[in-house]
Amino acid sequence: MAKKWQSSPHTIADIREWNSNGTLLLQPDYQRREVWGDAARVMLIDSILNDIPMPKIFVSKTIKDMRTYRSVIDGQQRISTILSFLDDGFRLEDPYKGPYDGMTFSELPQDIRDDVLLYSIDFNEASGLPQEELREVYSRVNKYLVPLNRQELRKADFPGEFLQTAEEMANLDSLDDLGLFNATARRRSLDVEYVSELLAAQLKGISDKKDAIDECCRDYAAWPEAESNVVRSEFEGVLSDITKIFDSSYPMKKTRWKQKADFYSFFFAVLSLKRQGFVLPGDVSVLRQDLKLLDERIAPTSEVPILSKYAVYCVSQANSASSRNWRMHFIRAILRGTYAAAIDDEEQRNIVSETASDLRFSIDPLFNGDGCPPAEGFVCGGCGGFDEGETSLGKSVLFWTTGTTAFQLSNARWAHSKCRGNITAEVIIDGANIPGAFEDDYEDIEDEE
Repeated sequence: MAKKWQSSPHTIADIREWNSNGTLLLQPDYQRREVWGDAARVMLIDSILNDIPMPKIFVSKTIKDMRTYRSVIDGQQRISTILSFLDDGFRLEDPYKGPYDGMTFSELPQDIRDDVLLYSIDFNEASGLPQEELREVYSRVNKYLVPLNRQELRKADFPGEFLQTAEEMANLDSLDDLGLFNATARRRSLDVEYVSELLAAQLKGISDKKDAIDECCRDYAAWPEAESNVVRSEFEGVLSDITKIFDSSYPMKKTRWKQKADFYSFFFAVLSLKRQGFVLPGDVSVLRQDLKLLDERIAPTSEVPILSKYAVYCVSQANSASSRNWRMHFIRAILRGTYAAAIDDEEQRNIVSETASDLRFSIDPLFNGDGCPPAEGFVCGGCGGFDEGETSLGKSVLFWTTGTTAFQLSNARWAHSKCRGNITAEVIIDGANIPGAFEDDYEDIEDEE
């Protein structure tokens, strides 16, 4: 059959009939799932009620068993919204302002329901176009009618297994639970772009290369299922650990860790520990205390030097390989105390010691505002006396009591060096402060594995 386009109007009643008899396909593989927010859906119906024309909808037509089937090329979210409203899927609420405020479709007056069903939409319908040309139409329609971002263009330009995997992973319920993406991000495929970036770094290592996603789209366009399944499993394993750490008692969506820069480094910190063979234990309560403590104090203006540095690396060149790796190493050191049930790694000891010391002597009401540790929690664990702020190497020690299984900031204690014989410690780190122990330059995660 020769390829051809036909322009014709169809009513909303027609669309409802196509959907009810199963001849309407709303989500071909180059489209995204319906993600419009409530306000956008309400205002589309408001436009229909006011008989305001909407842009054309593009579909492809095929004939099968003497029936016409239509597959939506562009207009999925408009049609989904209309069908949802017809099924009383939502009410006309804010920002709607009109005589039908609060009503569902079935609650509208009969004459208004008839007007909605008779509302006409212009369709451009294609017949005989193969799949690859439908992708091209999708790209062109969006290029010239609604400017596409880079990820939306990839959808049409780089069909293949990598992008399909990224789209499937972006739709995981756990990502919604973590609060990483809002409706706008999903509508513009920014969730797929971010997941593609995680997958690219998972495959090739942390980098700041702008074209890393495009490289993976090309290199893994044909991706053997066995290989992609291994990557999927590893990706989902990391998400599983993160959802266990941020449970309902401390949901990630209410913390700074959901921010893209933070989550990127958090993801690869967990990945690195899992690749080293460490397993997240059932009890992560002390680790959560650490994450809350850091969450409250990380800021560019923080009086805790190392946490100020972390915050700066989230906003200044946040996507550079060096910033991403610095943050990843920092987070990994904090997580390792629970994952490894030990503090036997040199980098981990340096980061934890430096962070503990910076917290201890920061100018903060918790610390009496002048760097002098208060009586509660910052007394010598050996003699019970005040630690008078001695900071030079060898004058005080950081320790965890005997029986400790999670070596975190929140359950660490201090003692005078001279009192170390009076403490029952599982681990002791000499020196109250190790300035500059945590260096800034790190290579990709792959170089460590």
